[in-house]
Amino acid sequence: MDVTEILKSLTDAFPEAIFEAAAESEIRARAYVDKEKAKEVCQYLKDSLQFDHLCSVCGVDYIKRNELEVVYHIASYNHPVVLTLKARLPRDNPEIESIVSVYWNANWYERETYELFGILFKNHPNLKPLVLPEDMLGEWPLRKDYKGFPNKTARNLV
Repeated sequence: MDVTEILKSLTDAFPEAIFEAAAESEIRARAYVDKEKAKEVCQYLKDSLQFDHLCSVCGVDYIKRNELEVVYHIASYNHPVVLTLKARLPRDNPEIESIVSVYWNANWYERETYELFGILFKNHPNLKPLVLPEDMLGEWPLRKDYKGFPNKTARNLV
């Protein structure tokens, strides 16, 4: 299965939910997904297109657009294509369905993204703090409007 076949299958299966789908190379693809269909699309990717490895879940803050994005990097052990799947969320109510029931390892990725960006993963089995100290909970320190962002006094200590 090549990148063109994968994108065609995905856009044919979800014509109203997948947009801006494109091949970036022979082994890299990207697409946006409607936030209401993200879990269903991930299940399709796993069951029908052999995307059986969730590499990461992260957040991105686009403060000028008043949006956050959830970014999924999903790969396969059976073909070389890696898909970057993105969902746009409003900054004032960033919610999306958890994909832990599809990819078990989304658990900690979603917890970390919730803590650092405030993106709520609905129906997550255990959305409790993972990395932040208790006094920072609810501050969303990776958002661009965070009081300490950007830290211009940080220096590379390596």
